[in-house]
Amino acid sequence: MATIVLTHGAFHHGSCFDPLVAELAALGIDAVMPELPLTDLDADEAAVRAVLDTCDGPVTLLGHSYGGAVITVAGTHPAVDRLVYLAAIVPDAGEPATGALVEVGGDFIAAMRVDDTGRPFIDPALAAGLFYPDLAPDLAEHHARGLRPGHTGGAVTVREAAWRRRPSTYIVCADDPIILPGSQRAIAARTGADVVELAGDHSPMLARPAELAALLAAVVTAR
Repeated sequence: MATIVLTHGAFHHGSCFDPLVAELAALGIDAVMPELPLTDLDADEAAVRAVLDTCDGPVTLLGHSYGGAVITVAGTHPAVDRLVYLAAIVPDAGEPATGALVEVGGDFIAAMRVDDTGRPFIDPALAAGLFYPDLAPDLAEHHARGLRPGHTGGAVTVREAAWRRRPSTYIVCADDPIILPGSQRAIAARTGADVVELAGDHSPMLARPAELAALLAAVVTAR
């Protein structure tokens, strides 16, 4: 059975992929979801590598949003044979984890807050409309309540970029209010990734799990 490792972004938990995992299973693809500690990039990388250590390979490694930075450093693991970036940050070696060419929406910047420990979080009153505008309001609010603080390690310099050693696919979310679609296209062009466009918001694993699963199945089976 093909295996895909799904790496979540900032503020989220691995469970954000649950609907996608069910759709992938129906297509005969095994999915594993590391839970990132979101304390710093090194710790997040270690969490992904620990999961990859349990995989026989070949593994497709997906990163959503900030998870793109994580798979960029973890993706040199020998089990990985392809990277998939989903509306993601893609830094190069020598760049900060936040990468280059990233343009975020003004509403996202306005919704950012900082807690008493200095960790960023998203204003709960604004999170549903930012992350999940394509979901029904009650479901969007449910997922927004599960968000957690991120970390302040975005300035950490990336040592090595796996996309320079592995083939990659970039899935552009064409109506994303967080990482703007034009920015996603520019990031994808720089990496030389195969590009796929998907209609909708920043969170297709929740809003369009069947459509996203079909795209991923095509990537996995095209090895």
